[in-house]
Amino acid sequence: MSCTPWDIKGAKTQIVVIASYGSQSAEEDLNLFHDAFFPNQAMPEFEQRFPLGLPDYSNVDSTYDWGKESSLDIQWAHAIAPHASIDLLVSPSDANDNFSDAIADFTSLLQHTIDYYSPGTIVSLSWGARESDYTADEITEMEAKFKAGVEKGITFFASSGDEGSNNASLTAFEDNHTPNVLYPASSPYVIAVGGTQLQYAWNWYPTSNDPYLASADNSGAVDAVANPDYFNFIDVPFPQIPLQQIETVWNEAWSGDATGGGNSDLFDIPDWQAPVADIIYTQSGRGRGIPDIAWNASVSSGVPVYYDGTWHVEGGTSASAPQVAGFFALINQYLAEQGMDYIGHLNPYLYQIEDDTAFNDIVPTTLGTVLAGEQVSNQVFEYLNDGTLIYSDVTGYPTTEGWDMTTGFGSPRGKHFLNALVKVMSEN
Repeated sequence: MSCTPWDIKGAKTQIVVIASYGSQSAEEDLNLFHDAFFPNQAMPEFEQRFPLGLPDYSNVDSTYDWGKESSLDIQWAHAIAPHASIDLLVSPSDANDNFSDAIADFTSLLQHTIDYYSPGTIVSLSWGARESDYTADEITEMEAKFKAGVEKGITFFASSGDEGSNNASLTAFEDNHTPNVLYPASSPYVIAVGGTQLQYAWNWYPTSNDPYLASADNSGAVDAVANPDYFNFIDVPFPQIPLQQIETVWNEAWSGDATGGGNSDLFDIPDWQAPVADIIYTQSGRGRGIPDIAWNASVSSGVPVYYDGTWHVEGGTSASAPQVAGFFALINQYLAEQGMDYIGHLNPYLYQIEDDTAFNDIVPTTLGTVLAGEQVSNQVFEYLNDGTLIYSDVTGYPTTEGWDMTTGFGSPRGKHFLNALVKVMSEN
């Protein structure tokens, strides 16, 4: 029985999330999330698995952060592909605590994925570190796993990062004034997922650069009170036909976050990225450019996540990667229903798509009347001690028409993207 592009929900597909520590309440929280948003549909298959042993849950801060991260990943992969099976593979170590142990564990979990899961599996990785944080041997071992995975038919997605063009080092004090990218997002075998800010039926229109109000006693302290002039949202009344939608590059001054992106110092421009090589060269790059595609990552337009007995609003490219994984699980179901092969290594197909309707191209946009509203690059904003907003001194990359090193090709546009991908896959 065949299905149509608008009724696929991920049936008979497999999503794997790899994360540190997991969550002791993962299944319970997913059930509550499911009942809130899909009350009339069957609960999908979900399993939290510990191939390397149980973590030490005594580290409260780390386990809390990763528990919320795990809930974000599995709940929003489920939100996009509600009928897909989801497995959470848990590492018992954390890169923030012991980097080399964590990378060894992640590498083992990649091998477990290759050994245990079938071709067509979609893997979401919401973690990464500066390329310079890894040893050459660590990169070599992980690359061998990614290569073996895509040769088997597994598709890997990884977050491009939340610190713009300047990601902090996890292993040592380094010059933090040089643009850099995250690995594994920069791997040629991985699809790097950048971030956008999606506004649907509302518009952000800041008229002040100050996100918070000063205290009433003029002490110079800042209260946790939002400044309505900064967080000024213009509601677009329902029903409006057509509904107004704005999608910009993700660069939020108030939180200091922006989409990761740039060019690799480890990997040359792959053959399949030749169509955009001139853009990379124009930006003084000589290596693989990331991201490849993007999805909503904004905290201001974040997603609800249930964890630790309450609802949270989360953003970041950690939210983008699992949603994109869910999206491609839908595509794998459609391909199977049409008697076609699963996606496997996606990037060589992506860079052959020539259909202008396949992506929502993210272009430079200015919202409101102040600097904070400039959504034109992934050069992060910085507040001086006196509250003045400036761009940081680390060069970012411009958001342009077509592919760029902030949002890649942009966000995939549902059926239009599917049709364009099927065309390219058929030709190959």
